[in-house]
Amino acid sequence: MKQISYYIFVFLYLFLTIDIDAQDHIRIDTVSISYFNGIVQQSEILVNYNIRNESNDTYLTWVSLSPKDNRSDIELIHSFFIKRKGDFNFIQMMFDNLLDNTFISIGYSFIKEIPPQKNFSYIIQQDSNLGLYRDRIVLVKKKTVEQYLKMRIEQNVFYQLSSILLRERSNK
Repeated sequence: MKQISYYIFVFLYLFLTIDIDAQDHIRIDTVSISYFNGIVQQSEILVNYNIRNESNDTYLTWVSLSPKDNRSDIELIHSFFIKRKGDFNFIQMMFDNLLDNTFISIGYSFIKEIPPQKNFSYIIQQDSNLGLYRDRIVLVKKKTVEQYLKMRIEQNVFYQLSSILLRERSNK
């Protein structure tokens, strides 16, 4: 009887004290609304990707210039932060204080921090059912990014609002 009580105590102790990895506790709710806009005389689609961070980790999200195509987190991080896009890469823009939140450029300088128990929404307005952004939205743990870059990312580079509106246009 004593031995059984001991095992129950050990099991309960381990169950209550082990910090479970909460990586999989990111919830993405997608809601689509289709309507006809009588003012501009066309059908429109709004898609809301609401990202809820239910983990204990802070996540970063950004929009990749090209589809993710099963690239690893490290490849996506390298592409966004280190790969040159024009005259600069993201890290150079950080060090040169070019990221002051007065100008947001999707694919180049837009990045959002999602702390634990917080939400962020991508609201996408579409002319048709293109889905251009669907495979370009990246979501990676902040500590994974900072470990790869071997540096901390300062708060002033992050987008501050709780949602962003993006527009997809069909080539008509």
